[in-house]
Amino acid sequence: MSKLFRPAISLASANIVAVVLVLANCAQIPPLPLDPAGRLFARGLDQIDELYIVKVSNRALVFDAANRLAQLDPKLRVTEVSGPHDQTEIILTYDSREVAAYPSPSGDDPHVWGGWLGQFGADAKRASPTLAAKSQDDLDKVLFDGITSGLDRFSRYNTPQVARDQRAARDGFGGIGILLEDDANPYRITKVVPGSPADTVGIRVGDGLLAVDGQPTANRSQNEVIRQLRGAIASTVAVTVDRPAGGGRRSYRLQRTLIVLPTVTVTRVTDVAVFHVSGFNQNTTQQLVADLEDIERQLGPQLHGAVLDLRGDPGGLLDQAVSLADVFIEKGPIAATVGRNPASRQYFEASGEAVAAHVPMVVLINGGSASASEIVAAALQDAGRAVVVGTASYGKGTVQTVLRLPNDGELVLTWAELVAPAGYSLNGHGVVPTICTSRVGDDPRSIEAVLQHTGEAASAEAVTTAPRASLDERDWAELRAACPPRPGDRAVDLTVAERLLADPALYAQAVHTIGSASNLAAKPVSSTPTTSKGALTGYSGSLSSSEHPP
Repeated sequence: MSKLFRPAISLASANIVAVVLVLANCAQIPPLPLDPAGRLFARGLDQIDELYIVKVSNRALVFDAANRLAQLDPKLRVTEVSGPHDQTEIILTYDSREVAAYPSPSGDDPHVWGGWLGQFGADAKRASPTLAAKSQDDLDKVLFDGITSGLDRFSRYNTPQVARDQRAARDGFGGIGILLEDDANPYRITKVVPGSPADTVGIRVGDGLLAVDGQPTANRSQNEVIRQLRGAIASTVAVTVDRPAGGGRRSYRLQRTLIVLPTVTVTRVTDVAVFHVSGFNQNTTQQLVADLEDIERQLGPQLHGAVLDLRGDPGGLLDQAVSLADVFIEKGPIAATVGRNPASRQYFEASGEAVAAHVPMVVLINGGSASASEIVAAALQDAGRAVVVGTASYGKGTVQTVLRLPNDGELVLTWAELVAPAGYSLNGHGVVPTICTSRVGDDPRSIEAVLQHTGEAASAEAVTTAPRASLDERDWAELRAACPPRPGDRAVDLTVAERLLADPALYAQAVHTIGSASNLAAKPVSSTPTTSKGALTGYSGSLSSSEHPP
């Protein structure tokens, strides 16, 4: 476990995207529209046409968008009428007055329909005072919300500002390394990132942030203050803080640096290390390995186990989920993705360079564990590497690819489903724990009962050992109903974990209840191996596999 972690992952040997392939057929389709709005929608529809997990009608998506825009002003109406020679026209009216008539585009080309939508939006804005009062970003948002309403619930459009915030969460941002308390006046600093500019000058947790660049923070929104604190790497920002208990005011001018917010916290319970992972950004695996090596240096051979707490973890970067599982799995499959686009069909297996392949492990999950956290839990469970304790997870087993648009916004599209090593889809099924605590109380008697029945498939608390790839939808419904997803970090989960790790015989029985399952369907029909960085977003736990620039 002391060797350096190298995040090399044998993927057979593919990472997540070759989204550049979507441009391969550009010569066979009409060019992108010249006007900015038409180009924006054409690019979005183009990506949906190539990457979305099922084929959809561009025409239907555009009509959904047009009707969504018309809902903002009831005087706007969009109708399609038959014209001479079997031609159809789309008529835009405002207050019963015809504003524009368009020949209905033939075929389903995304560039043609995107150009049409750009023109329609411009005409509707000229006709409607309600729309004219809105910014172009707001109108783009309405139209894209209409487009994505015809897709699944995890596909969405992010405005340029939201997209920048999401990229910062995934990849880091220029900042000074502080987190602020919600709705405080003045804002109190709740965390100082170790090694950050704020840490270097001695800013502490509990200090009040009074001003940024001379502008008071009082009565300003937290988002506004945060955006002022952030900026280009190597640029400077002045902050004034107030130290309680007589420390007085202090002012600093700091140079911003790349800040990647920590997603891992570690605590010790006697001889057990407990790692809580709140999400998966680009530093998650590296941070966990560093914390693990620190614990090993402190405890040495006295380290008797590790708890990986994924409760409430909504997801994050797909490559980080794979690399984190790779830390603990010596060999075998980790996950696979399957979708319509050939580049979405990928297979992930352990690199053979696990840092902690033999440390006894318990993974905690609950109804808030989704996406990337479900990949890790399923991989460790199916490999027989960990006992999974808690409640059924969320069941968000789809992968979203994140595509940057010409306006600097993002289109987040579902493009693949996740398959666990045991061969079952995580979508709608999630991970059902080895030991279920959904109905277990915190009292000693309840805990003893669930531990006593560990490994007994017929017990009320234990999970069936039937191969999960063989279950039909009714079986899955029954399995999840037997261990329903629950929110919250219940103390009983950690208590059960501690008891398992304190009793090697009990742990050995539990870890093999489901067993080492390596039934991942043969490596998915593969496209040419691709390379990418991987990306994941969303509070719902949406997995993103790529970020594709315009």
